[in-house]
Amino acid sequence: MDLEALKTYITAIDEKSFTKASTLLNLSQPTVSAHIKNLERFFQTSLIDRSPKHFEVTATGEMVYRRARQVLGLLDKARNEVKQFHEQVGGHINIGASYTVGEYIIPSILKTFDDRYPAVELQVRIANSERINREVQQHELDLGLVEGKVTEQGLSSIPFMEDEMVVIVPETHPLRKCNEVTFQDLQDHSWITREGGSGTRAMLDYMLESSNIRPKKTITIGSNHGVVQGVKEGLGLSFISKTVVKHTDAAELIMHLPYIHSTTRSFSIVTPSNEEEITEDAQVFIQHVMKLYELS
Repeated sequence: MDLEALKTYITAIDEKSFTKASTLLNLSQPTVSAHIKNLERFFQTSLIDRSPKHFEVTATGEMVYRRARQVLGLLDKARNEVKQFHEQVGGHINIGASYTVGEYIIPSILKTFDDRYPAVELQVRIANSERINREVQQHELDLGLVEGKVTEQGLSSIPFMEDEMVVIVPETHPLRKCNEVTFQDLQDHSWITREGGSGTRAMLDYMLESSNIRPKKTITIGSNHGVVQGVKEGLGLSFISKTVVKHTDAAELIMHLPYIHSTTRSFSIVTPSNEEEITEDAQVFIQHVMKLYELS
């Protein structure tokens, strides 16, 4: 069957006019008529009742129209799939991720990317934000996904997701027994925090300072899971990502405290500032993340 005839037929039906179809397809009107007649011979039926004043699709013409659109749609899909196969990315990407992103965000990103580009080898290194930024800066990593601001020289960042910071409090903590929490009630408690260089640690330090909260002491644990477990065990309070809380089944520990304002931060893609230093494979990964989070 002539695919051009199917395309001509669909256009004629859509436009309800042979003349308009010939103009759109850059064909002569006799050629349009010939395409339609060839289809009618193939299907052995009249497809269009046409007269100088009328243009009406027959019942069998409607059937052929619907199937013709399906056929051309499937061919377009097949053409795109073949094109994507031949253009398939097939390199290697070294990705760095801060702990929060690496433990809870990047696995789903990697899954969708791997489904789309199965020939690409992916290697992910998880460390705190400061270290990931430094290794991107030194070209040990192709790109990073980190939390917080990126201020290092020679680096650029693209925010792709907002993350809320929340206070989590042990179930047996004295603050939960207060009828009304005062500013003084917030003083002199133990706070569990991440290590220096972590974006989460920077957010907690900023919160304590800006809220004028005086900790009794701080306890450092080098993983998000460890921080949450410490709060569950009653070791102290923490100021941590809501994403972490969600993935560690700790939502019941969230406590909204007066004098501590809700804070958000961005998860960002970090790359060298010079675009020429970003590999083609890394560019594909960046575009994938942006499309995934509806940024492009």
